[in-house]
Amino acid sequence: MDNEKDIVFSQSIKAGKRIYYLDVKRNKRGELFLAITESKKIIMGEGPEAPYSFEKHKIFLYQEDFTKFANSLNEAINYVVAEQGEYIPR
Repeated sequence: MDNEKDIVFSQSIKAGKRIYYLDVKRNKRGELFLAITESKKIIMGEGPEAPYSFEKHKIFLYQEDFTKFANSLNEAINYVVAEQGEYIPR
């Protein structure tokens, strides 16, 4: 299977220097899973012509773990909000 062709749904979230990609992919057995990718632009130098690269980190999340992952993520988010309050953009 081609890496791009196995993506059946994709969504991107732009957040400053980072972009998060949520890709639903199909494995060789036809099962769907979620690939979460963080892509961060790394600028090597100064000025508008400075060279850059992208640093990427991936997490693969399988259907049997969705509920546990979502519950734990929600708990962690609620903890941060309880400790620091809602995020207010500057």
